[in-house]
Amino acid sequence: MRASRQFLIAAALAAAAIVFVYSNSLHNAFHFDDRHVIVNNVFIRSLRHIPLFFRDAHTFSTRADHATYRPLVTLTYAVDFAISGSLNPVAFHVTQIVLLLVIWAMLVVFFLKALDVARPSPCNGWIALAAATIASIHTVNTETMNLISARSEELSAIATLAAFLLIQFSPRSRRWHLYLIPIAIGALAKAQIVIFAPLLLVYLILIEGRSVRKKGTWAAVVPSFLTGAALLFVLNRMNAPEWIPGGNSKWHYFLTQGFGWMHYTRLFFLPIGLTADTDWTAFENWYDPRALAGFAFVALLLVLIRSLSRREGMRPAAFGLSWYAIALVPTSSIYPLAEVVNEHRVFLPYMGLALAVVFMLDVILAGHRRVFACIVVAAIFALGAGTMVRNRAWATEETLWKDTIQKSPANGRALFSYGLSQMMKGNYAVAKNYYERAEKMNPGYPPLEINLGIVEGALSNDAAAERHFKRALALNNDVDAHYYYGRWLISAGRAPEAIFELTAASRIDPARPEPRTLLMKVYAAAGNTSEVERLARVALSYDPRDLNAVSALAGVTPGIIPCRGYQECFDQGLPQIGGKLFLDAALSNREALRYDPNAADAWTNLGWSLAQIGLDREAEQAFVRALALRPGAEHARDNLEWLRRGKGKDQR
Repeated sequence: MRASRQFLIAAALAAAAIVFVYSNSLHNAFHFDDRHVIVNNVFIRSLRHIPLFFRDAHTFSTRADHATYRPLVTLTYAVDFAISGSLNPVAFHVTQIVLLLVIWAMLVVFFLKALDVARPSPCNGWIALAAATIASIHTVNTETMNLISARSEELSAIATLAAFLLIQFSPRSRRWHLYLIPIAIGALAKAQIVIFAPLLLVYLILIEGRSVRKKGTWAAVVPSFLTGAALLFVLNRMNAPEWIPGGNSKWHYFLTQGFGWMHYTRLFFLPIGLTADTDWTAFENWYDPRALAGFAFVALLLVLIRSLSRREGMRPAAFGLSWYAIALVPTSSIYPLAEVVNEHRVFLPYMGLALAVVFMLDVILAGHRRVFACIVVAAIFALGAGTMVRNRAWATEETLWKDTIQKSPANGRALFSYGLSQMMKGNYAVAKNYYERAEKMNPGYPPLEINLGIVEGALSNDAAAERHFKRALALNNDVDAHYYYGRWLISAGRAPEAIFELTAASRIDPARPEPRTLLMKVYAAAGNTSEVERLARVALSYDPRDLNAVSALAGVTPGIIPCRGYQECFDQGLPQIGGKLFLDAALSNREALRYDPNAADAWTNLGWSLAQIGLDREAEQAFVRALALRPGAEHARDNLEWLRRGKGKDQR
């Protein structure tokens, strides 16, 4: 009873430690792929889209080339959004931590049962608790935990462990292969879950002691292999046609992965130098010393597994190492991915490695229980401290990418992302410098061309801005290229052209809110209420909470800062004109005219604002209306003459 009470107290402390070390990540920003799978994804903003998640992979991401079939992941994002009612990252991070606690608890039970079957011992509970806690609190997991779009790792891990727990505790599930149900569900989160069959095979051989030569052993895993193959086929068919895995040469990727396995193993024991985006590139030749070292490492790992599997009492260690190797295969073998290595890829593999390391430590220190306990507790404290420090690096886009370019200085995407963080702060010259450095390393990158266009526009280098926007469109005729080009065209006084670009963006992806919202604002400024109402109805079909659409259908000018009464709305437009925010100024004056349609001053300011964004016909109508209401209106008369002369120097 005493040992049981001590174990429960230790387990409670371990769970509390996991929550504590991730408590400083709750307010961390969205990063990287989070932008297109969460922040810009209108489908997660309404639970009524849930059936669509399971039919259309385009609901996973606003980028068609990233639209892989992961409906279960998207479902959890929709639930997070429904609970918080916004894109506040706290709710999303809370879910990450809750899922990790579930995984930790499942690992404790799974490891304990496996150890009791393979090698009954009163120490098994402590080994299981130690291994599960190390695997859960490990510093390398900070990428999986802070990158919300990596939640697929957690969900697939839960499904894998659920299947093993059914095998361990339910003879009926084993007999009728009901454990394949969580595997099928987990496949809706990540395709890599199909590795369950080889994991089950090594479990039967190394934990349950079945012979690899007996037909019964293979017969027990055949349903899993067949199910895995069928799931992989279905998942590949369900991916969006435009989806691109991102890799290139299978051979060069393969040459690099042995060294990648070395890298991952080193990080397990010494998790320093962690980076959100490495500057590794695939090896060109098989005789590269790093490639040869990697092949040697993998060979030694396989020899070690073989050796441990033949030693009495060491099979749990062999199982853990086998788990590690098998779980690495989908992302670290011959199937090329965009990045050569990524830290979130070891989330599932590290579970097996943690079991193997803790088990071997227990064997080595069999007569020194206190030493074993001290080492484990010290490791947990060190890893937990590292996790809290690493969480701080993930706090904002600026902190993350500053950290990344320090550790991966040859990574063009990291330079680009840090430049983006500076652009968002208005540091355009600094951003341009980082973009130009990134361009040297990664030429022909469409998002980089778009952002160079934005920066050049902000620096009033209009010719350079347009050149970059057009190059982005030539490289990739996608929503972002059309949208940001259209947005710049408005600021350059070319709204009619902007309407064309924004319409093109909305045709490519009707669900994307940004181009549709901006188009709605342009039409509202121009007084085209029929188009505004049409776009508002489209917006509400995707997101019932779209405030601009709700306002438009209620007769309120969409896209403005809320104002009440003529004077407040008119006054709001004055500093917007002074700040050259002419589209916003036009909307404010439209709203003022809603309260008082006969206000000549508002018509004059509306006309000036419309002329500045290039809506000349509508501007002329506004000036004419102002003069009809007040024939002696000097500003309206002068501006109308200026407009009809083809525009000249600024006047008002």
